[in-house]
Amino acid sequence: MDEKKLIEQKIFNDTSQYNDIMDVPYTHPKRHLPMEQLDRAAQFAPFGALEGFNGLIQEKTKDYTRKKYSTQEQEQLIDRQIAYLKKHPELLVDVNYFNDESGYYEHLKGTYTDQDIEKGRVKFNDVSVVQVNIREIKLVGK
Repeated sequence: MDEKKLIEQKIFNDTSQYNDIMDVPYTHPKRHLPMEQLDRAAQFAPFGALEGFNGLIQEKTKDYTRKKYSTQEQEQLIDRQIAYLKKHPELLVDVNYFNDESGYYEHLKGTYTDQDIEKGRVKFNDVSVVQVNIREIKLVGK
């Protein structure tokens, strides 16, 4: 049985405190018309957007288990290397970075093209990489 059903059983199993009102017939309000079924469902639609969100977070977390987070010194080294590559964009480099999509480290060979500081991304050839995901930059040649 799933977790939701177990919680429902714990909460709603004991209905003895409601025995005095269980058999009272429902009386419709005189001032208001009954709400349409579609309108009633629309009230709870925003909560429906959260359905399955927990599973998505767990799936993404599984992708990040292989990521090794950089120290401050490693990040400063990457910053200095990128600053150097800005002055020498003709240099061919091998970039080892964590790919958010695949959940694995990948290598990219190319030349420095651009850096978007606001978005925290560095572009090598046509590939944009998140700067904090860069683990190592090696010089390959010209």
